[in-house]
Amino acid sequence: MDKKIKLLIVGFGKMGKIVAENADFINAEVVAICDPNIPEYNIPFSELDFNNIDVAIEFTQPECGFDNIRELLKYKIPVVTGTTGWFHRIDELKNLYNPKEYTLIYGANFSVGMNLFYEILNNASKLIDQTNLYDFFGYEAHHRFKADSPSGTAKVLSDILLKNSSQKENVIYDLNNKPLLPNEFSFSSIRAGNIVGYHEIGFDSDFDEIKIIHNAKNRKGFALGALMAAKYALENKGFKDFKDVILNKK
Repeated sequence: MDKKIKLLIVGFGKMGKIVAENADFINAEVVAICDPNIPEYNIPFSELDFNNIDVAIEFTQPECGFDNIRELLKYKIPVVTGTTGWFHRIDELKNLYNPKEYTLIYGANFSVGMNLFYEILNNASKLIDQTNLYDFFGYEAHHRFKADSPSGTAKVLSDILLKNSSQKENVIYDLNNKPLLPNEFSFSSIRAGNIVGYHEIGFDSDFDEIKIIHNAKNRKGFALGALMAAKYALENKGFKDFKDVILNKK
């Protein structure tokens, strides 16, 4: 039997718990948990035995995610992070840690299905743009406790649409009582209840409408994606987007 992968989980909220429950998916075991909001797991990284940890999986909040990642990489273990809202600082990490020597896997969305959705949208938006017949929009909905709006996934989807559009140059996340300009498209957000994650892209013409939808039924898909990334991180160095794991890019 293969040796079990030893996991450190940073952030033991809903996602951290589901990751731990499904560790066997990659023949792993949780050997340490850190979460300053839970007294029994309020353990500084400096007190951990990193000789007994193979990889860290981090799911926290935008305000602390970057600092967690920066500190974890110092111990030269691979890090997988599902925390969003800090990607604009990725170059800071690259300046501190050479991607040829360190491993970080990050992503706006660790759902396997969503990363397939990215590829579907990329191909579909290129084809639809060639017709010059469709306007497009985006819509996302999450639970009322989600800290960031728009979602990191909404930003990735917007980037895909803009890259493939010959007519649009800007995305507007908040209309502020202003009509859209011809070179703009709208991406709206809703926060309510316990919605796990819903993303919809629509292409609208005078005569029909095309919709592409991803609806997460629960958080297990995100957890399995993070675990897949953890296994991948043990075999592939570098700073990589999670979609590279799905597409098996080296």
